[in-house]
Amino acid sequence: MIVAGLWITLSDSMALWLAPDPGAYVTLQTWKGGVFVFVTAFLLYIVTRRQFVRLGASRTKARDLAARLQWMLKSLDDLVFVLDGELHFSDVYCPDAAELLMPPERFMGRRAEDVGLPEEVGHALRRVREERSVQSMEYALDLPHGRRWFSAKLSPMIDDDGVFAGAIAIVRDITALKASEQRFRRLFEDLQNIAVQGYDTERRVVFWNAASEALYGYSRDEVLGNTIDDLIIPPASRDEMRRLHRDWIEHDRPIPAAEFELRNRDGKAVSVFSSHSLLNNEHGEPELYCVDVDLRALKEAQAQLLRAATHDPLTGLPNRLLVRDRVDQALAFAVREQALVALMFIDLDHFKIINDTLGHGVGDRFLQEVSQRLASCLRDSDTVSRQGGDEFLVVLPGLHDRGAVAAVAQKIIEAMQTTFSIGDHALTCSCSIGIALYPEDGGDFDSLLLRADTAMYQAKASGRNAFRFFTAQMNADVHERLAMQNHLRHAIQQGEFELHYQPQIDLVTGHVSGAEALLRWHSAVLGTVPPARFIPLAEESGLIIPIGEWVLREACRQAQQWREQGLGPMVMAVNVSALQFHRSDPVEMVGRILSETGLPAECLELELTESLLVQDGAGATLETLRRLKALGLRIAIDDFGTGYSSLAYLRRFPIDKLKIDRAFVRDIACDPEDAAIVNLIVDLGRILKLKTIAEGVEDPEQLAFLGARGCNEVQGYLFARPMPGADFAAYLDSALKARER
Repeated sequence: MIVAGLWITLSDSMALWLAPDPGAYVTLQTWKGGVFVFVTAFLLYIVTRRQFVRLGASRTKARDLAARLQWMLKSLDDLVFVLDGELHFSDVYCPDAAELLMPPERFMGRRAEDVGLPEEVGHALRRVREERSVQSMEYALDLPHGRRWFSAKLSPMIDDDGVFAGAIAIVRDITALKASEQRFRRLFEDLQNIAVQGYDTERRVVFWNAASEALYGYSRDEVLGNTIDDLIIPPASRDEMRRLHRDWIEHDRPIPAAEFELRNRDGKAVSVFSSHSLLNNEHGEPELYCVDVDLRALKEAQAQLLRAATHDPLTGLPNRLLVRDRVDQALAFAVREQALVALMFIDLDHFKIINDTLGHGVGDRFLQEVSQRLASCLRDSDTVSRQGGDEFLVVLPGLHDRGAVAAVAQKIIEAMQTTFSIGDHALTCSCSIGIALYPEDGGDFDSLLLRADTAMYQAKASGRNAFRFFTAQMNADVHERLAMQNHLRHAIQQGEFELHYQPQIDLVTGHVSGAEALLRWHSAVLGTVPPARFIPLAEESGLIIPIGEWVLREACRQAQQWREQGLGPMVMAVNVSALQFHRSDPVEMVGRILSETGLPAECLELELTESLLVQDGAGATLETLRRLKALGLRIAIDDFGTGYSSLAYLRRFPIDKLKIDRAFVRDIACDPEDAAIVNLIVDLGRILKLKTIAEGVEDPEQLAFLGARGCNEVQGYLFARPMPGADFAAYLDSALKARER
């Protein structure tokens, strides 16, 4: 318009100026009009063409967009419904018409209620229009091929002017998902050992399976709709559980799987391991599902394992691991309160005899009774512990004087002297107690235990059935024993041992019938060490095993040498310790040594203690003795009458000789009791067809008595003291020459 106005105004002025002549003016005006029409038409053509190009591009873009939208819809398994502002269906896209109640075209122009959809769909669409918000829901339809479940997401369409223009509904078939949910729900309901509960946002129970009923004691009908906090959550934990639930819903902070302590209907604690899941129900509302695994059996098993690790299985008393902890606690208390702590080491005297003669069943019951009796002597704050075998520890914390400790020890000793009734057996057993005190004897468990053990050995050495407090002298004795053990090992390595031999005399012929090999030790450091000093230590340390093998080999070698020198047939008697007998293979050892030395087996006699016989609970000793006898050697019972043998044992074992202990021989001429015992042993030997030999014969009166009673053999200072091998060879030679004269 502006261009046209300027053209008309300017062209007329220019025409008057260019053609003042009227005729020329008219001609110019005609040409001017034609130019105007041409220019206007050309410009209009350009503008129109441009608009058509733009319109074509828009249509192409729209077609492409529509095509892409179609492809997008085809790629979906969902139903898509478009509704206008009045909530009438205006378009329907359906990949499978079987999912619709009617053909798609019958939806057009109709409302949800008019096409058979549930009322809640219409209500949800109206909320979309009124609230202009997205709505989610689930609903079911009975279709010709069965009942189907659908989820729907309803979204509003708002035009540029902010006016509600309609809604889009995206609907998905969730029948398979619902079936899966039902299977899982039934699975949760049927789980026997896993409790599953579901709560809504107000923590009201919406699901409660059978395992929850069993675990917490509430039936499903009792809990549905009630707040879970009032049922199983302890009051102290309710605020925290509500906070965790709220944080998950509002801030997407999952509740970590963890162990919780809840309550059952009776108010008892229930330990569970809980994991949680947040799920939406059919209305799209969040629900918290909790899966609880009952930990009570696991806790009980853990407690049993802990008890097994810290208690003696036989007596139920604390073991060394637990008593160490009790001592540590007692020491910590003593430091604060400046109190004493006493640690007692208790060892039963001669318990092995009970165990071996009556069997381990009786022995175990006896130990159980001992445990109860020890506990009855103590305070609740004290601890009694079994260390194994027949050894016990007692911890006395919070004391203030030694007298209280001594009183407890004496109480234990007196309690142990009362007879124990175990089945048909009435048993007695004393004990020896060693005591160490904190702080004077040590500041930790190990040092106190070491010193209490040392004191216990002193109590045994003093005659048993006693208690002893640890003293510095005991410690010195321990160090002396350790030094002596080292000297013994050195003696084995350096060959410091020597055998002396004492003759055994046949009372019928008066001739030498044998010799007993006796061990002597000449130490390069200690000088000559008496057997009474080193033999018990060798037994205690186990060194008696290599020493005993050396003694047997040397005695057999020497006896064979004398045989080869023509010093007459005689029997070599060698002592075998109980430790050597049980911890080594005596049959193999004896057979090997006899083979090495060439000594005939009938020339060897093994002297065993009575304790070996009564320790044969499983028959192993009897079997070993039978195998030894099969080699052809002889077996004698040493120091007979001082132990626990009975006629049954003597009849059972393959014994050749009884050796009467020197304690009965010493006063045989003046003590009627000793004389009666010797008479009994000799008569017993005669009845059982066993030889008897008396040791320690030192005067003619003893010899006369033994000869008159029928004793077979004797040995003692009356005939000869033990002597080195060379001297004994000379003794034999002299005896042989005397016989020849």
